[in-house]
Amino acid sequence: MSSTVHERLLQEDVESGVAIMLSKNKGMTPTEALRRVTKEMLQNNPFVPPTDGCPINDLPNELLAHIFYVGMTMEEEGPSEDDLEEDEYEDELDLLDWDSDDDEQKYLSGSGKGKKSDKEEESDSENEDDRRLAFQILVSHVCKHWRDVAIESPILWTSLHFDLGTSLDMAKIWLQRSKGHPLDIEIDCTSPDDMVIEVDDDDEDEDEVLELTPHSDSNLELSSGETMENDTDTENRPPHLTQAQVSEILDIIIPVVDRWKSFVVNATFYDSLYLILERFSKCSAAPLLELLEMYHNEDCEEFESFSPPELSTRFVLFGGNAPRLKSVDLWGVHLDWDASLLLLNNLHNLELAYHADDVRPSFETFSAILAGSPDLQTLSLAISGPSEGDWGTTPIDIPSVKSLSICHHEPAYIERLLPLLHLPSVVELTVTPPGRTQSLLAGLEYLKIDSLPSNHSARQLMLEQLVNLQSICLNCAGDEEEFFDRLMELKSTPSEAGTPQSMVFCPHLTRLMTAGIDGSKMKRMVEARKQGGAPLLKVSMSEEDDIEEKEEKWLREHLDEFDFHEPSDESEEELETEIDVDDIMDMD
Repeated sequence: MSSTVHERLLQEDVESGVAIMLSKNKGMTPTEALRRVTKEMLQNNPFVPPTDGCPINDLPNELLAHIFYVGMTMEEEGPSEDDLEEDEYEDELDLLDWDSDDDEQKYLSGSGKGKKSDKEEESDSENEDDRRLAFQILVSHVCKHWRDVAIESPILWTSLHFDLGTSLDMAKIWLQRSKGHPLDIEIDCTSPDDMVIEVDDDDEDEDEVLELTPHSDSNLELSSGETMENDTDTENRPPHLTQAQVSEILDIIIPVVDRWKSFVVNATFYDSLYLILERFSKCSAAPLLELLEMYHNEDCEEFESFSPPELSTRFVLFGGNAPRLKSVDLWGVHLDWDASLLLLNNLHNLELAYHADDVRPSFETFSAILAGSPDLQTLSLAISGPSEGDWGTTPIDIPSVKSLSICHHEPAYIERLLPLLHLPSVVELTVTPPGRTQSLLAGLEYLKIDSLPSNHSARQLMLEQLVNLQSICLNCAGDEEEFFDRLMELKSTPSEAGTPQSMVFCPHLTRLMTAGIDGSKMKRMVEARKQGGAPLLKVSMSEEDDIEEKEEKWLREHLDEFDFHEPSDESEEELETEIDVDDIMDMD
């Protein structure tokens, strides 16, 4: 809707209102009618300050502070779809672009400096698109009362984001206003495609965002005391936080490491991460830290050995002492895994990604990391995990994991790792080998299906790919019973001697464990598998399933081994948890 349309609608409303006002008041002049109509229209306008004071200021300060906090979190979450649609008209209709006298300007700015000069207004206009003040700063500039409430509300000042456009003086002010509350810290060392570096030395407002001046950083001081000169490409790097700037940031935040609740860093170049790791290794503890995310975003195609080797030092962060740490994401960032077992225990989420083989944990250490987190819910491995070597045959038991992601590994690595992961509670599985032409299911020899609701076509596709399966455990509580029924299907194969029959699915299957299958149906299974030339050798049935004495006797006579097992002690809720079989089939 264009501004012309808005003006026409406004004009129509005004004319209609004046006509009604004149009809109700015979002696009123058109000028007086226009004045009264305009006053009534503006009476509830949210952009006009009420003449009898602002009602919101009657709220308790605690409630007003909470409203500010909600507004801040909504801004951090980003605009809604409705907001995005409204932005389409922002250039055409700016409801806040109004003429104001000196007192109104003071009211809006909260600065008490009076109306801005023409030069200041022009500067603000030029920088409006490049710089957007945080919500908590905006509300602190509405009026003195709001400013006092905002500044005295520590929760508004606990999130610190550092990038190339951040003022360190502003960060110090926010730390002061946070008054000892837990901090969320984020450092962005990435290289944006387009960045304009500006320095405004004339702006003295403590809340304004100042641009950092790029430093000349020709070498990197290593922990060993050696100096590594940057390669020739360093001079041609796009704008990003330099070593000196990162060091200045660390000088501000490390003294309050005991207040960190979360720490996130993104970096294009590893030398920035190396500096951060080195400084963190000198911290004795991070007692409140709950989330640690470190991302190296530089493109890399080789993962056999870490590069550059002079930055491959393995560090122990925070002295291995972060007792509240629950979530760790490390992309291309490695640690001294053996010495970090205490740091990486009791996790709920662990994501390891893009690690060269020579800086990955050994299988023994990887197993110890998982064993140290009995409540681990999510495990993600993307070109990471245990380093190649002797893994043995002892599986890693992680019954708490509900979401598993193994991505971008070579198929041989995945086929070797999966059988060693005991994951009875997984309800979400993502496996994506690179460039694979054959399903990962084709290499499976053992499969347990406890709760796998799925459609007919998905079950068909899954069974077709289990060509090497030797042992299967089925809990036939619902759709899973079709897996059992399909394993009895036969196909005819023409030959000179007639039309012998063979098994359609899982021709190498010899061991079967079930729950929810009675004795008569199990007898039909054994007969069908024998008729198809793929006889079962061992069968184990749930002791709670119905089986007659004669059926049990028959099964013992026709199998090498037959026994009963106790049903799973998993709760009914766990057994009813659904998983989409299409997730498992995403392996091509």
